[in-house]
Amino acid sequence: MPRLAVLIVLALLTGCGVAPDSPLADQCDTVPPGAERVVLRAASGVRLGAAVVGPPDAPVGMAVAHGAGHTLCDWLPAMSALAERLRVRVIVPDRRGTGSSEGDGEVGELAADLQTALTWLHDQGATRLAALGSSYGGPIAVLAAQRATSLPMCVAIAVSPLTGIEGGVAPLAEDKPVPSLWTVAETAFGPNATALFEKIPQATKGRLKILPVDDHSLGLLRGHPEAMTFVEDALRTC
Repeated sequence: MPRLAVLIVLALLTGCGVAPDSPLADQCDTVPPGAERVVLRAASGVRLGAAVVGPPDAPVGMAVAHGAGHTLCDWLPAMSALAERLRVRVIVPDRRGTGSSEGDGEVGELAADLQTALTWLHDQGATRLAALGSSYGGPIAVLAAQRATSLPMCVAIAVSPLTGIEGGVAPLAEDKPVPSLWTVAETAFGPNATALFEKIPQATKGRLKILPVDDHSLGLLRGHPEAMTFVEDALRTC
């Protein structure tokens, strides 16, 4: 089965497992020190379970759209370490219908859900905002950044991204700029990363990096320090 098909199947099969307000320890095998549960209320009324790491007074906040088959639990350790290194605040919501989030995975609401997370960071005091999306979450993060015109966005980051998701996530068709776009991918997803980087309008040109490896999404960040450094360099532009 092609990798894209596998990702979509995983996205559909990873259902809601715990309540949005449940303790993180009830959801995740490992909870980094200082991680806190957050419950977001989407515009549609759906409750989204999320977790936040990093100092509450950090000036830069980042919202993460995870990949298919993942939940916030997969991303918390890496994002907690990043938050500590860069002194940024990071919120990782479970995609609706997944992990601790309610809903049925309505694709057309996914970018708005990430905007809800970005707004929460801004309301909490972050003065510069970033959106990171990986794999299935890549086009969600880019589209959220395109639409978040009332928020102080500084960068969108796409890791091993899809270019879009059928049903309502189509950043290439949006024809709206992002402040800056940084895209990194392995060989197989290099064409997707390149298409986003070259076709999405950017106020300030970001960077594109293709690594000659097979690791995907979170595996790319975990297994290749240069990929995580790329993400950190993107955040340093904020």
